[in-house]
Amino acid sequence: MSTPRQTLATVLKPLIPTGWRIVPDERTTGISDQTKVTFKLTQITRNAAAPQAAHDIEFIVTITSPREDISKAEDELDDDVVTLLHALDTAGIPWTVATKVLDKDRLGYDITLTLTSEKDKH
Repeated sequence: MSTPRQTLATVLKPLIPTGWRIVPDERTTGISDQTKVTFKLTQITRNAAAPQAAHDIEFIVTITSPREDISKAEDELDDDVVTLLHALDTAGIPWTVATKVLDKDRLGYDITLTLTSEKDKH
């Protein structure tokens, strides 16, 4: 049985641009030369519309540019994040908002998305 984080990593891996690195938790990984994708599980709620024991697991997925130059980071991330959001739509992964943020001193986006978990499945 995989954890919700492992499931999210597996689902996102084929959707993210080549060269992005998934770090499935919030640990500090230092400065990287790759765009970093980190996960933060924010809440678990009962899914009233689904069968009993189905839960919605909300994550904030943070995409962080390795670039110090904010203009260059914006140019790259704006296109790549929009492409990722379209890929999430195509894959049927519900997301609600993508918000531009600073992750430490690097430009990033927080994408709020939800996975549904059923008993003994993630």
